[in-house]
Amino acid sequence: MQICQITGFKNSGKTTLMSQLIRYFSEEGLKVGSLKHHGHGGEPDMAEGTDSEKHFKSGSVISGVQGGGLTQLTLHRPFEIEELIQFYGRFKLDLLLVEGYKQADYPKIVLIKNKAELSLLQEVSNIIAVVTCDVHLENPGYPAFDMNDLHNDITALAGHIRRDSND
Repeated sequence: MQICQITGFKNSGKTTLMSQLIRYFSEEGLKVGSLKHHGHGGEPDMAEGTDSEKHFKSGSVISGVQGGGLTQLTLHRPFEIEELIQFYGRFKLDLLLVEGYKQADYPKIVLIKNKAELSLLQEVSNIIAVVTCDVHLENPGYPAFDMNDLHNDITALAGHIRRDSND
């Protein structure tokens, strides 16, 4: 399973880019998985009043619901990224796109929204491409793409992801 991270600061367009890449690779016939790090502090939302929420309040550490061809699992314990990747590996995916987890060392696409965020390029490892929004990079050292024109460049960006897996 190939892994590629999408990293950037809050509101940089990570989820938008993830959605575009998932759609692109799925339409190309790849089996794609996604994993998001909830980096805004606190726990991810769990809808109040749902059966899963009631089960957790009663002491369950894992709760599952299945219906209409969809299965959803919620686990009430933290996992390291490596544990989650091992879990995803059980599903025979071609590609796992990971949103966040800046400090992990998988190939990364870094999103830069403004000049103040350029410091991120020095803080993370294994950068394979940069996507910017209204920021011009002088000799970035990696392929650079404009978020405002990504609909025209998604194939080229996807090519860098797939090329990295063949190196």
